[in-house]
Amino acid sequence: MLDANLRLNLASFVTTWMEPECDKFIMAAINKNHFDMDKRVKGAKTAPLTGLEENLVRWDASVIYGSNGEVLKRLRTFKDGKIKISEEGELLHNENGIAVSGDVRNSWAGVSTLQTLFVHEHNSVCDALKKNYPELDDKEIYRHARLVTSAVIAKIHTIDWTVELLKTDTLLAGMRVNWYGLLGKKFKDTFGHVGGAILGGLVGLKRPNNHGVPYSLTEEFVSVYRMHSLLPDNLQLRDISATPDPNKSPPLIKEIPMKNLIGLEGEKTLTKIGVASQIVSMGHQACGTLELWNYPMWLRDLIPQNLDGSERPDHVDLPVLEIYRDRERNVARYNQFRRALLLIPISKWEDLTDDKEAIEVLEDVYGDDVEELDLLVGLMAEKKIKGFAISETAFIIFLLMATRRLEADRFFTSNFNEETYTKKGLEWVNSTESLKDVIDRHYPEITLKWLNSSSAFSVWDSPPNTSNSIPLYLRVPH
Repeated sequence: MLDANLRLNLASFVTTWMEPECDKFIMAAINKNHFDMDKRVKGAKTAPLTGLEENLVRWDASVIYGSNGEVLKRLRTFKDGKIKISEEGELLHNENGIAVSGDVRNSWAGVSTLQTLFVHEHNSVCDALKKNYPELDDKEIYRHARLVTSAVIAKIHTIDWTVELLKTDTLLAGMRVNWYGLLGKKFKDTFGHVGGAILGGLVGLKRPNNHGVPYSLTEEFVSVYRMHSLLPDNLQLRDISATPDPNKSPPLIKEIPMKNLIGLEGEKTLTKIGVASQIVSMGHQACGTLELWNYPMWLRDLIPQNLDGSERPDHVDLPVLEIYRDRERNVARYNQFRRALLLIPISKWEDLTDDKEAIEVLEDVYGDDVEELDLLVGLMAEKKIKGFAISETAFIIFLLMATRRLEADRFFTSNFNEETYTKKGLEWVNSTESLKDVIDRHYPEITLKWLNSSSAFSVWDSPPNTSNSIPLYLRVPH
């Protein structure tokens, strides 16, 4: 890793995997036997041969619950609606050493850590529902708890993680309007959803709105969601038994190569480290930046694994695979992508970047033809807006999908009510404002001792946000 984003921490990368749209390390190798290259999407006669996604595309927390009934049966206790967890409060493992969780293919210790956290969240919701509604049976408690947990994850992405990724007052206001509307949280908590999307927010609208197009997460969204450059070369393991300094910084014990945190080896390492230590270590480690020459080299020789943990014969060069995927799926090249978004295309390499070395390399690879520039390369090379961890081009897609995935889903609109979630369930969602709130519920000792920043997605020993007497919606953008 050549550079680090000193504001965002490693948890900021891990949380992208709690969303269904992002690519995991490798769904399968570039091999028709593994990648289903002989298959086309159902009903498509001329579409390119492509890999078929096995995961659900809704914000339904399938990374925790799985995408089919068979997985779900393995996860449920069938008692009080709960999901299986070990006596030590960690994920269970099967006879092959694979974590018993919703989505485990090509996973790593960071994902398992958040899966563990949200299994605890689900089970705590179950306890609250059983206490308040003793007449509910196991299946009813499970269904309500899953909806509540999924909504908590969606809310964290909307008003916590996205705000840290795009650190400006404008985006903070925009994301909170998406969830609460211009009338704000206090008004909505008191009077419910009033008015349309602008005044009352997208969440709680009378009916979903897909703008005449069936909801899906687009290939373009997957393409701009390629964020592996955020990953470091090593995990900096911290000593949480030590005494914190004034900034709540735990001392470094050692560095663990990231390649040792993948798959079966990663599960064994996480068991030795412990979930609490993993959370604190990720919280205090800055993630990388999304720019050229910052792609982790260890991702260039990955060994993908089957669901049973066995290794596949084909190694994967992930950055090559990511460019290949965009080309194979006919995703537009960088310039055409910008035109489709009504953004100004580049006419020369200097329009893209001020980095002279980058310009020389781009000329060497693409010559003078800027139209040939691959989307991923362009996104990494593009100048960033102040405060943004991603490019302007990627941001436009983020902006569209951040709204669409709320307003097109009935569970965030017409069915965001007490009948679907229960009164207690809605209170749970409404009172949760951040990942910090979730960690507080299940690991209060580590946030009290080790979290100094305002958000769990900021580097934990960074200063908390300063207060601002100017109301959020009246602040002048910088």
